[in-house]
Amino acid sequence: MSTSELYVADVEALVGVLDDARTDAPGPAMPWALLEDLQRLIPCDLGVSFQHHEPRASRSLLIQGVEVGGERADVMGPTPEEPDDPFWRYWWQSLCAWPQRTGDLRRVIQTRDFLLTERDRLADPVTEVLPELRETMVLSLPAAPGEVRRICFMRHDGPSFTERDRQLATLLRPHVQEIWLDAERRRAGVPQLTAREWEVLALAASGMPYAVIADQLFISVGTVRKHMEHVRERLGVHSISAAAARAMPHAPGHLRTRSTAAAPPASPGRGESAGR
Repeated sequence: MSTSELYVADVEALVGVLDDARTDAPGPAMPWALLEDLQRLIPCDLGVSFQHHEPRASRSLLIQGVEVGGERADVMGPTPEEPDDPFWRYWWQSLCAWPQRTGDLRRVIQTRDFLLTERDRLADPVTEVLPELRETMVLSLPAAPGEVRRICFMRHDGPSFTERDRQLATLLRPHVQEIWLDAERRRAGVPQLTAREWEVLALAASGMPYAVIADQLFISVGTVRKHMEHVRERLGVHSISAAAARAMPHAPGHLRTRSTAAAPPASPGRGESAGR
C-alpha cells in the first residue's frame, strides 16, 4: 500500500497511539487511551467507538466509544435481541455488513466507497434509521463466527474521510487487534510473557519436542527448558498442557494457530515429559 498521503508527524502520532494504548488499563473492551487517541488522530464529531455485535441475533454485545473532546460515552451492551429494529433489518443490505458479506476484513471501508453522492446516501435505507450519520469509516477486526468486531469512525459535519485517514487506519489495524488481545489477557489475569516465551510455549503446546524447538529458534535445549520453567512459574502451573490451556487462548494472533498446527512426529520418550 502506498503511504504517499502520510507525513513524518503521522507516523510519530501512530507510534504514540500504540504506546499509550499498551500502557493504559485494559478497559471494558479496548484501553480508553486507544479510542481517545484515535479521536485526536482522526477527528469525528459523532465519535470513535469499538463495537462488538451479533447481527444474526439482532443485538450488540458491547459498544465503547469516545465523543468529541475525548469524553467517554457510557458503555453499552449487551442489548436484548431486537429483530424488528430497522437498524438490524437493514444491516445485511448496508455497508455495515460489507466485510461479512465479502469475507474481506482487511480493507478499511468508508461511506464514499459505496455511496458516491449525497443523493445516493439519502436513498440508502440506513439513512432513515441514522439520519445524523453522514460519513462512516470502518476498521474491521477478527471475530468469532457470527460476531462482528470493529472500530467505527463517525461524522455528521465536516469532510469525507480522506485516503490519509484510511491509510492511518489500515496501518493501525494489526496493532489494534494485538492491543485487544493484550487487553483480554490482562482482564483474564494472564501474566505477561516475553515474546520468546510466547514462541516457546506455542511450539511446545503443539507437541514439538524441546530439541526441535531449539533447532527452529536457533537456541539451546537448555534455553528452551529455562523458558518453559519461567512460563510455568508465571502461570502457576506444572505442565505444558496446563500452561497452554491457560495462556494460548490469549496468545498473540500470529502464534495461536501455531499451537494447533501439526508438529513433527516425536520419538518415543520425547513427549511433554522429555522437555522437563
